[in-house]
Amino acid sequence: MTRASDAPDPQQLARAIEEILGELAAAGEGPARAGEELVRVLMQFYGAGLEAAVSVVRVAGGDDLVHRLGADPLVSALLALHDLHPVDLPTRVGHALDTARRRLGSHGTGIALERLELDTGAVHVRLGSGCGGGETVRDVVRTAVGELAPEIAVVEFTTEPAGPAFVQIGMRPPELAAGS
Repeated sequence: MTRASDAPDPQQLARAIEEILGELAAAGEGPARAGEELVRVLMQFYGAGLEAAVSVVRVAGGDDLVHRLGADPLVSALLALHDLHPVDLPTRVGHALDTARRRLGSHGTGIALERLELDTGAVHVRLGSGCGGGETVRDVVRTAVGELAPEIAVVEFTTEPAGPAFVQIGMRPPELAAGS
């Protein structure tokens, strides 16, 4: 039996699959086509099996149990890959942004969903002036989206410009403030 800590990382597995398909493509058109066909048939096979398993779980344990399955990162990725996830994509993207905000604390207060493109699998996120546009914030958002909505292909960001700079007004006349 595999422990949760031993479970493979879905994103790592997806990268490995892409790498193998890339190697097949580099080997020439024939092997690439055969590799893609093999992946397609295996996906159909596993998808049909998952669909049957979700149906059995739903009948035996109800929707709550199916939602618990969808909460596991690896199972969630498989369910999403086969359009079987019990939580719709917009809701999962919203949860992902909530997760990113929690992870970032006060730096995450300006994170907001601009739009979700279901046809392209792109999420557009606005970063408010309070959270800055740093790579750390972007990485946390990308990671949270990848965990909860693995079918999202691209996370794009727009950053609000910073507000006007504050000007400090001194209490003394300028000639005294300069040390005259």
